[in-house]
Amino acid sequence: MPLLRIFKHDDAIIGLWEMAEGEFDSSNDDYLRDVQITAEKKYKSKARCMEYVCERALLKEMMNGDDVEIFHNEDGKPLLNNGFDISISHTRGLVAIILSEKYKNVGIDIEYVSSRVEKIASRFMREDERADDINSLLIHWCAKETVYKLFSSEHLDFKNIKVNVGDSISATNMLDNVTVPLYVESNSNYVMVYSML
Repeated sequence: MPLLRIFKHDDAIIGLWEMAEGEFDSSNDDYLRDVQITAEKKYKSKARCMEYVCERALLKEMMNGDDVEIFHNEDGKPLLNNGFDISISHTRGLVAIILSEKYKNVGIDIEYVSSRVEKIASRFMREDERADDINSLLIHWCAKETVYKLFSSEHLDFKNIKVNVGDSISATNMLDNVTVPLYVESNSNYVMVYSML
């Protein structure tokens, strides 16, 4: 399971990890060995165990080797005990994390490229939004997931989030009339959207 990359954007750190079954060896790291044992006790699904371990392996890399515990609030939002805000996303074969000590709300979403998003477009696209192809549908989907995470305590419906596409991409929480900038990375394998507030 290789670390793909860690990069900075403004005062946020973004990490991307590729999950590959059978490639993870935690025998040389006590923390990750304990994480793997915990995952196997907690989840029956091998895929969910791998996500759990990879999240923590990536987080450890992003925190320069420090073992940091992930907790969750009553809304399911991940929390850290070191003053950083965190958001986590998974898709087939990938884990993405965004961290920030400066920003108190961060959000990230990643999705693998697939036409399956066309089948559910009516559930998340607003009448005043336009997506012309699979890539733009995925950007809208990831943007809405990201904004949902930014405003997690509000439990927004996707129709309460309007994605604005122009020279730059942003999204508006229609309940509070708050617009946030969105940052998009897109290639033939995945679409990733993140934001900080």
